[in-house]
Amino acid sequence: MSLPYASLPVWLYSRSSDKHPAVLFGQMKDLLEQAEQQKYTVVGTSQDMSTGRNMARMGLKQMLQAVKSGLVRAVLVQNLSRLSHDPAILIQILEYLQDHNAVLITTESDLRYELHIKGLEQHLLNRAARKGCGLPW
Repeated sequence: MSLPYASLPVWLYSRSSDKHPAVLFGQMKDLLEQAEQQKYTVVGTSQDMSTGRNMARMGLKQMLQAVKSGLVRAVLVQNLSRLSHDPAILIQILEYLQDHNAVLITTESDLRYELHIKGLEQHLLNRAARKGCGLPW
């Protein structure tokens, strides 16, 4: 059985606004375990202890730079909210991944379902058709 993303270089990203660092570290531990189980090729990790209400996060910037440089072709997160709860921020990040031919992998949720519920899936589908780029899933 072929694993769909096993051959792609993957970046692990976690974010939490909880004041206890153990929550953030637990997220990363879970991502590392999932990556090992799925046999992903992990090339980097980053994390942010913040609300996710803006793009000015060091860990997010590191992940986006790795995507831009071509080092990374997939980003692994627990769920969409680890990127942000704000739809405007999510769109920026997802469009960035789309523009750089990178996919987002979620470990605790169905990404397409989350995008559909938030009203973002159709936007990305339309954008892909209009720009001739791939989808971030």
